[in-house]
Amino acid sequence: MAENKIKITPAKGRPMLHWVGKKPLDYVKGFPTQLIEVFDPLNNGQVIETPTYDELKDNWQNLLFHGDNKDVLATLLELGFRGKIDLIYIDPPFKSGADYVRKVELRGLKNLGRIEEDEASILQQTMYFDIWNNDTYLQFMYERLTLLKELLADTGSIYVHLDWHVSHYIKLLMDEVFGQDNFRREIIWWKGNLFGFQASADNFVHSHDNILYYTKNSNSFVFNKAYEPYTEEYIKERFKYDDKDGKGPYRLQRKDQRQYLSESKGVPISSVVQVPVINVMADERLYFDTQKPEGLIEKLVKISSNSGDIVVDCFIGSGTSARVAQKMGRRWIGCDINKGAIHLTSRELQNVILNEVKNLKKQESSVALLPQNDKRCHSFAI
Repeated sequence: MAENKIKITPAKGRPMLHWVGKKPLDYVKGFPTQLIEVFDPLNNGQVIETPTYDELKDNWQNLLFHGDNKDVLATLLELGFRGKIDLIYIDPPFKSGADYVRKVELRGLKNLGRIEEDEASILQQTMYFDIWNNDTYLQFMYERLTLLKELLADTGSIYVHLDWHVSHYIKLLMDEVFGQDNFRREIIWWKGNLFGFQASADNFVHSHDNILYYTKNSNSFVFNKAYEPYTEEYIKERFKYDDKDGKGPYRLQRKDQRQYLSESKGVPISSVVQVPVINVMADERLYFDTQKPEGLIEKLVKISSNSGDIVVDCFIGSGTSARVAQKMGRRWIGCDINKGAIHLTSRELQNVILNEVKNLKKQESSVALLPQNDKRCHSFAI
């Protein structure tokens, strides 16, 4: 059978970063998917063995892939998902220099992350050992960002979560792949006041990560403006007038125009997002080294997608983005090369879906009336 080569649109952005061995993607090859697991608590009996977009668009089933994300993204292109993804959030390796290979903890699992020394284990170790070389890391990210752009809808957005190790390099890569005009903002995730060994270091305390935000098209993209509630201090300082007429406190703006507290939306969200890191006693804590708080991802999903949109995370890790998408009524696709990450994500998503079904059953008199298109999760291997 002839090899099916999937053509890739060349990057045309500027500036362009160069490294030893840089090679643009001209084409990729999709791989067949193997259905591993079906989670369908409503038992609707509809199982799709080959998850093409045409098969799923009117009968959606959330997808979780185990495999090299480059292969998974190429397969999604072959399955008809080119230009169909509304929002991408990824939390890729930060090139921190940690020995993730031997611990098998790049995406964090201390207990579930260890895998048998089979072929998949060798592939995983090769992936996460070689990319710590600067040139191969840049090529690794370049190829995946190129494929993600192919999948992104014309009105879609992408968020890439990084830190000080490589954010400046990846910014240049994304300028080349997505175009400098499509860069919207660098978002600073302020993690809160950190203590312990970080506070004792002879340096500034590192208390933030960087999230690069790009769109596919600078002239047309989803952006639902979000607002943060006023602090008590802000209200006391600004809304200091009250005529005791029952309308409540207000502040004076241009031309003595009154803005009442009861009618104000709050403070427009800024590029500095304050969400505390996951506390050791928090219910959502999964003891996954790189787990991000749901509150952070919720803000991004709310701002850059609408109900029913498709969210993709190809470094799924502990599954935070998939859980948030599920809870917020979005469709989702996730993948990871770490078996432990896939197991953890599947387990936690099943708990989320079961809770949704349980709550819906309380509200509906008949199970037949329950929405089914977002209450399923199918796992595939590539």
